[in-house]
Amino acid sequence: MKRLSLIVLLAVFVLMGCNRNPLKVDVSDIEMDITVWRFDQDLFAVKNKESQELDQLSRKYGAYFDLYNYKVIQLGDPKDPRYPEYLQKFLNDPVMNEVYEKCQEVFPGFQTQKHALDNAFKHYKYYFPNRKIPQIFTHISGFNQSMVVAEDVLAISIDKYLGADCEFYERLGNPLYARYKMTPQRIPVDAIIALGLSEFSYDNPKDNVLGNLIYQGKVRYFTQAMMPDISEREIMGYKPEQIEWCLNNEDNIWGYLIEQKHLFSSEYRLIMRYINDGPFTQGLPQESPSRVGIWTGLQIVKSYMKQHPDVSLPQLMKETDYEKILRESGYQP
Repeated sequence: MKRLSLIVLLAVFVLMGCNRNPLKVDVSDIEMDITVWRFDQDLFAVKNKESQELDQLSRKYGAYFDLYNYKVIQLGDPKDPRYPEYLQKFLNDPVMNEVYEKCQEVFPGFQTQKHALDNAFKHYKYYFPNRKIPQIFTHISGFNQSMVVAEDVLAISIDKYLGADCEFYERLGNPLYARYKMTPQRIPVDAIIALGLSEFSYDNPKDNVLGNLIYQGKVRYFTQAMMPDISEREIMGYKPEQIEWCLNNEDNIWGYLIEQKHLFSSEYRLIMRYINDGPFTQGLPQESPSRVGIWTGLQIVKSYMKQHPDVSLPQLMKETDYEKILRESGYQP
């Protein structure tokens, strides 16, 4: 009986080992306490104030202040004599004030998002100890880019994450499939995806469907490594029924790509068909989610890493031979 019990226990441990997530690494000895700079609050605090406060704000935020004015709200050079006038128009705009109040209601603090980002950056330091942790800022973009990434900067447009049912998004005509992901809990995932896209640029002279799928898959695998407790569905931003459709139709998706001879096509519109957001993926049933190409790329990368347990995450992110990744992945859904 004891021998039988021992065999059963060994079998359980083997099964547990087989199911263990290789991306769940021990980061308990890595300290991380990022600062989230609430630029949105500081900026709106200078409304109707003297230029002295504006100068102080400019000095406090430095290069990021310029980035925000040039690239996000596009007011131009803060040193322009007319800049204070332009900024006051932005800050006193009734709609922008309504947006600001809503942002403060949804984000009176940022602790939930900060905790998730702290944990993600612990993993970032584990895998990439020599890379700098970017400074994190929150701002109001006027519903422009969700994430702004520059050198040592990761800025979050909190007005793009006010909740799927936010009235502003309905007024703007944002489609339902986009609104589903415009929630506060989505911020950490989108931030890490944006970091991955910025830190590991796409390098492929052929620039075809296959390269884009696997590159995007690598970035999602990187995101999984930074956030190993987040489900693949959440990484992809899918609804439960959408990830289920992908899992049930993985062979059909791959078969369609092969049969249509799309993998090695460099046609821009075809590439965008498989990686862009939308109500569904064109060419596949309307029950399909959008971005199935990214999801397929992720499955190929996962298969490649399973076949090559000696390949580290930094090595994977450096690998730009996408045909090699496919070939050595043994991917066969």
